Amino acid sequence: MADLYLEIDTEKLAEAFGEIGEKVKFDLRKGVETLALATRAKTQELARDELGSIAEIYLDNLDFTQEGETVWVMTLKKPAMWIEEGRKSGFMEELLNGKSAKTNKQGQKYAVIPFKHNKGPARQSAKAQELAGQIKEAMRQKNIEWGKIEKNQDGSPRIRKLHSFNVESARAKPEHKNPLTYGVTVYQTKREDGTVRRDIMTFRVISEKHKDQGLWIHPGRTGANLFEKAHEWAQQTWENQIMPEILKEYE
Repeated sequence: MADLYLEIDTEKLAEAFGEIGEKVKFDLRKGVETLALATRAKTQELARDELGSIAEIYLDNLDFTQEGETVWVMTLKKPAMWIEEGRKSGFMEELLNGKSAKTNKQGQKYAVIPFKHNKGPARQSAKAQELAGQIKEAMRQKNIEWGKIEKNQDGSPRIRKLHSFNVESARAKPEHKNPLTYGVTVYQTKREDGTVRRDIMTFRVISEKHKDQGLWIHPGRTGANLFEKAHEWAQQTWENQIMPEILKEYE
């Protein structure tokens, strides 16, 4: 887990203003809150701009809390630390340490990994876009809508698993039991706000035995270092924009 702290000494900054120090301190504290919220938004923007298909993992594990009047903490949870810090190439053991991991009768850990194929292209890698294109074409041939919500005869949305089928893929590898496009499933579910969500999914299983079989091997990646970038941005924004804008009112 990694933390990014934003702590600014508004007491010291306000001391120089004598009798109006309390008013200055109040405005500075509001400025710190503005900076904290802007830094969270900047980190989210960096994730969407730089992380591509794994941005969702990063954003899902990003927390933001206030711990004092001028203390704000942004935390990245363990499941996304490999994105922030980078990782060596090798077996993707981290997938066996998540909430969905279970243990089979032989005492081996395993986990079911979902893959959502109808994300926007900006949130998919080139390979993911290729697979999505194959699935989309197969659905077209089967007269199944890609994005349109399917409805019952009375006009209400169909809420359940709607379709399940296999798609032969040119990307099938000899070591894979099945092509990556096997087991395509289309679901429609109702959100809490009443809107309907359509998901086009496949699921794969990773287990400890795959380590010796050469499966689920990550090629490695350098760290994104978004916290470092966000911290630098926050310091510059405070020193060059927010603080001068506040203090010029009291010149």
